[in-house]
Amino acid sequence: MFVIIVGGGKVGTYLARALIGQEHEVCVVEKVAKKAQMMANVLEGDVTLVGDGCDPVVLETAGIKRADVVVADTGDDEDNLVVCLIAKKQSTARCIARVNNPKNKLIFESVDRERPITLISSTEVILDAINEHVNVRDFSILTKLRDGDLELLKLAIVTNAPADGKKIVDIGLPRSSVVVAVDRPGDDLVVPNGDTHVKAGDQVIVMVRKDTRDDVRAALLGNGKP
Repeated sequence: MFVIIVGGGKVGTYLARALIGQEHEVCVVEKVAKKAQMMANVLEGDVTLVGDGCDPVVLETAGIKRADVVVADTGDDEDNLVVCLIAKKQSTARCIARVNNPKNKLIFESVDRERPITLISSTEVILDAINEHVNVRDFSILTKLRDGDLELLKLAIVTNAPADGKKIVDIGLPRSSVVVAVDRPGDDLVVPNGDTHVKAGDQVIVMVRKDTRDDVRAALLGNGKP
């Protein structure tokens, strides 16, 4: 596999080294010559190209037309967006972009709905880790799907929680959420329907959109913090 990395910072260097260790072909585009040379020394190989990754000619020289993956890893969201736009115009490569400001995600997502850009937001990763720690007593994320947009959550129902004793249809969950199972102590795992009652002691497993996670938690458990 041939991977082009635009941005020769620490992440780009570690990523390039890992890919080379897996015997992939790598080219790192870095516009600061001194940084490119330092990276070449660390990697012990001639895998860097000095140039602006926002320049189509530079990316063509790097081999964009035959690239399998393009990673836009600069510290500037605008530059990363331009790199992805060029990559999509000149190749069929999968694009992975670092997003420094989470508010810019919508811009990247609107570029190509059929072949979406894979987005990495360190801000959101840290925030998710904090939220998971805060909610660890009654709330856990089992897995994430579709680049993190969908989550499978497990929530522990306690006595007098809003959902305690209610039918699922009456709980008031957001439309984008689905209760996929109820894990009841001393009983088989229940595949529920709208008439299934939820009660204290149940572990409710719900598929949710990430942006409705707090609403789902409030409907099932209330707004109080553990």
